Amino acid sequence: MTIGKITASQQDIVFVKVRPEDDTFLETHNGAVKANYYVASSVGEQFTAVHWFGRIKIKIGNVNEASKVRMTLHDSPAKAKTYYENEFELPASGFIVLHMAFDPLIAGDYYWELTRVSGSIGISVVTDSTLHKAYIDGNPTAAFDVESKIMYVTDAEEERPVAVVGDTIDSGVTTVNGGSELGKIMVGTVEKNISRDGDSLANGGQILTGCWFLELDT
Repeated sequence: MTIGKITASQQDIVFVKVRPEDDTFLETHNGAVKANYYVASSVGEQFTAVHWFGRIKIKIGNVNEASKVRMTLHDSPAKAKTYYENEFELPASGFIVLHMAFDPLIAGDYYWELTRVSGSIGISVVTDSTLHKAYIDGNPTAAFDVESKIMYVTDAEEERPVAVVGDTIDSGVTTVNGGSELGKIMVGTVEKNISRDGDSLANGGQILTGCWFLELDT
């Protein structure tokens, strides 16, 4: 990602070259019969991305207690190369969607894996799927495929504006605040702008690792 040079807090605009999501995705199953599978050690799914991609969504099922999982992205089930890793704390209520966002990767073969760190975690699986790309504790299984989505981004880079401290948002009602040169947005919504991971928005959304605004749908 190429970042434009910020020369002054009052300059008109700064652009970065990025690959935003294009509203297309790959589902890692092709069936309709869903079930809850409790993760003993780990569950994974192999997939082939046909475009650049920058986010993976995994549907969590029953969670019997506050729990923690580790999600990793690899080149293959052999895990010769690890691209990304993140830990998530899950509420006891369960039934949420995990979003793992990252700097986009090129089309190719990949493998994501979710490892139970603590607690009791169920994951949504599709038992009549015929892809047979799922893994249980590092071993392939034909019992199901996991309900997850690989979110594609544009293959060509596009320019997007960066939010800088002092920029006005919400039609001038408020400004970007915080001490980040890429802006820390604590109120309002800045459409298609970039901010820091972890920043919260007034509509309940949150900036994730990839620094793009994502709705945390369930």
